[in-house]
Amino acid sequence: MVDGNAIVEASEVSVRYGKFLAVERASLSLRRGECVALIGPNGHGKSSFVNALCGLVARRGEVRLDGALVAARDPKSALRAGLVLVPERRHLFPALSVRDNVLLGGYAKNRRVRADRAFADVAEVMEVFPELAPHLDRPAGALSGGQQQMVALARAMAARPRIVVLDEPCLGLAEAVSRRVYEWLTMMSRQELTILLVEENPVQALEVADRAVEMYKGVLDDPEVVAAVQQAEVSAS
Repeated sequence: MVDGNAIVEASEVSVRYGKFLAVERASLSLRRGECVALIGPNGHGKSSFVNALCGLVARRGEVRLDGALVAARDPKSALRAGLVLVPERRHLFPALSVRDNVLLGGYAKNRRVRADRAFADVAEVMEVFPELAPHLDRPAGALSGGQQQMVALARAMAARPRIVVLDEPCLGLAEAVSRRVYEWLTMMSRQELTILLVEENPVQALEVADRAVEMYKGVLDDPEVVAAVQQAEVSAS
């Protein structure tokens, strides 16, 4: 059944690498302005599933963004529909300046964007990430890991997304930097940006998520994960 309030609808999505089935018939809907945590152990298909949503890998099944079908192996169609991925390990261009990395976010969405509009977008994004403003002319590779993660987030926002997928955004970051990332997530969710947060740590993810779904051995399940995690947290305290 189609959810009229859903902006992301994945139906029976499977991803296979040769003989290895990474994701098996996974279905998920995200409503507009909702923050959903995709939790589960590493190596169980979470990244493969979100890459399928973004059109980055071959898949079976159907993905629709605001009703528009996203073709497999066609990331441009996902980007045109307003979905932006912040990948695990950031994937910045280390030799380019912070400014140029952020500019690439808008350029990826619209290659015809005017230069004055693009630079205005960077200035607007810097209001959200003021800690990056002093480093705009520095090579992105010269920044700390936490600062680089902020550049990756800023690059995503320069594309003016409606849906952001974050794949393990706090991986390898210090606790203080992780808190800053989660502050940003909270702020963005209040502005009705739809967010899919891939996270191994369910307790941390549920600090900002409206609900959680779990992927285990490539199978996506939603057995009241939020309630189960909250109960486990209470029992451990």
